[in-house]
Amino acid sequence: MIFRSGNYNQRANVNVSGGASRVTYYMSLQANHDTGLLNAADNSAFNPNINHWEYNFQNNISYKLTNTTTVNLRMMAQIGSQKGPDNKTTDIYKKVMYANPVSFPAYFPGEEDHIYYGNAEIKAGAYGENPYQYMMGSFREDNFNTLNTSLDISQDLGFVTKGLSAKVLVNFKNWSNSYYTRSLSPYYYQVQPDSYDPENDTYALQLLQTGTDYISQSDITKEADQTFYLDARLDWKRSFGKHNMTAMFMYMMREYRNGVLPNRNQGYSGRATYDYDNRYLVEFNFGYNGSERLAKEDRFEFFPAASLGWVLSGEQFWEPIADYVDYFKIRGSYGLVGSDQFNEDAQHFLYQNQVGIGNGASWNSGLPGQWLSLQGHSFNILAVQNAGWEHVKKLDIGLDASLFNQVNITFDYFRDYRDRILMRRASFGKLLGYWGSTPWSNIGEVLNTGFEVSVNWKKQFGKDWQVDFRGNFTYNRNEYKFSDEPNYPYVWQTETNKPLNRLTGYVAEGLFSSQEEINNWPDQTQLGSKPMPGDIKYRDIDGNGVITSEDKVMLSPYGDMPRIQYGVGLNVRWKKFDFGVFFNGSAKRKIMINSGFAPFLSSGGDDGPAESLPRNLMSWIAESHWSVDNPNPDALYPRLGTSNADIAGNIQPSSYWMRNGNFLRFKTLELGYTFPMCRVYFSGDNLAVFSPFKLWDPELAWNAYPLQRTFNLGVQFTF
Repeated sequence: MIFRSGNYNQRANVNVSGGASRVTYYMSLQANHDTGLLNAADNSAFNPNINHWEYNFQNNISYKLTNTTTVNLRMMAQIGSQKGPDNKTTDIYKKVMYANPVSFPAYFPGEEDHIYYGNAEIKAGAYGENPYQYMMGSFREDNFNTLNTSLDISQDLGFVTKGLSAKVLVNFKNWSNSYYTRSLSPYYYQVQPDSYDPENDTYALQLLQTGTDYISQSDITKEADQTFYLDARLDWKRSFGKHNMTAMFMYMMREYRNGVLPNRNQGYSGRATYDYDNRYLVEFNFGYNGSERLAKEDRFEFFPAASLGWVLSGEQFWEPIADYVDYFKIRGSYGLVGSDQFNEDAQHFLYQNQVGIGNGASWNSGLPGQWLSLQGHSFNILAVQNAGWEHVKKLDIGLDASLFNQVNITFDYFRDYRDRILMRRASFGKLLGYWGSTPWSNIGEVLNTGFEVSVNWKKQFGKDWQVDFRGNFTYNRNEYKFSDEPNYPYVWQTETNKPLNRLTGYVAEGLFSSQEEINNWPDQTQLGSKPMPGDIKYRDIDGNGVITSEDKVMLSPYGDMPRIQYGVGLNVRWKKFDFGVFFNGSAKRKIMINSGFAPFLSSGGDDGPAESLPRNLMSWIAESHWSVDNPNPDALYPRLGTSNADIAGNIQPSSYWMRNGNFLRFKTLELGYTFPMCRVYFSGDNLAVFSPFKLWDPELAWNAYPLQRTFNLGVQFTF
């Protein structure tokens, strides 16, 4: 009723290119039309289904002013509109899952000009949430555009010295969006008590809430931002026999504005390379960058890097195996990189205090009966002392190889050590008197290590067959080397030396089987509910006889961010037919499913409103939950409850709710045939997912808008 089983999307693209000796051009126009899965009623005041149109225009012109001077102009415009509900689709999904289908229907048949939405009364003047009305009752239209224009001038300076050139690039990017919303207050009805006649299937309706017959519309809201970018560079490239050298020096500045004050940064960078006979390679580069977020004396910092490479296959000793390994190169790089993209909760200008005048602590002074009430100042934000750039020491060691002139292999090991990470001083006690303005410092440290492998095999079999196989594999691991923390009583509560994306919670020991077992188990009432048979029992890690937050431990070193990501693709061409598939997947991934969908709650808890109608329940909960009639110790869901006081202890993050989130997704499939002037193809995206987790798409949250399975039929013309 609320969601369609499918929808139609369209794509169209036309591009033209050409030119002569002095002028070349490229022009492109692309139109995209996407619709959503929301199913609007025919008699609705507006259509809330997602309707997205976007047009992309690209125009590139290159003109040689002289034999040594070239001007390039690139203009790109994106114009589009988006129509849909003025609510998040995740919220619509959540309300669908919460709605109890026996409390009221989505709507009743009616003869008036409005929709007879069903509902039920929670208490006088308070009603449940009808997800159908929630989807139908609002509308939003956005109209947006982006204009991106760049102009660059290149000048050959060979008359100064051979191989020298200069280039200046200016880029303007402007984005704007305007939107308005519409809404319509609903009419709510219910079946009048004792009015249903089962023999004739008739009933009388009772009006619960009078809606409006006219649409409410907001004013137009406008938002925009502008980005200006400039870089000017000198390039030099020369060869002296087998000695090849290049050099580059560049100045860059950038300004981003979405308010009164713009955000600015600028810097200098350079690079020098040398290779001998394309066998021994050396590179040095640097950046001297400045950020307005830092104080004047700390604004600029120097970031150097260097790399070495050796093409072993170019050596004479490699000749005996050159027919098998025709190319082999080892390389390594090490450098220092800086970032001023600090924690988003920190103030923009780190070196400034923000003082509130007259809104701090208050006190009384004077004689009895003549009290004078005073209020002091407050430090809302404290300046970061000795604030500086965050640093990343980056090490990369890799190799590139080619086997039998058909298999290309790339391998990289990387190690990134990030320090001076800006974080709040969690170890500072409030007795120090900072009163609501916890200080920040550049003190955090994180280590990130891993490796990447990619393989590509391309082979021609005769004149008709061609095979192209590609695969990639990435392993990544990180951990805090230092995180400023309170003085925890137990080491398992700390973050230092633990992964960033770990899962933390209680260790579940199964389900309580009897009241006697509860009486002899550590007290769990501090978790918010009184334990009963069928509830989850937790391990008392600290051994004090009470289950508290101090009993939470690291359950898994990795969470929903996978340690391993991989992909496999195959393209095959036979005569004029072509076929391609691609799979991508994630491994070493865990997800927690403890909260958000507990059934029956009507008095708050588990992310629900304080008062609501009893929630719906998912089928897997109905099929496998603990009950008195079926006290299954291996049930997928513990004892059911009707209030937060019943189930608060069961929805805590714990090993009971931890699941294997690995998956392999059948991402794309394409089949095509090439005619003399066109290619006809059929393709599909997001065709299937394979995972040990079966309850919903393991890559998404339980209430997320689904990844759509799409099928495309297209024609590509070439003239």
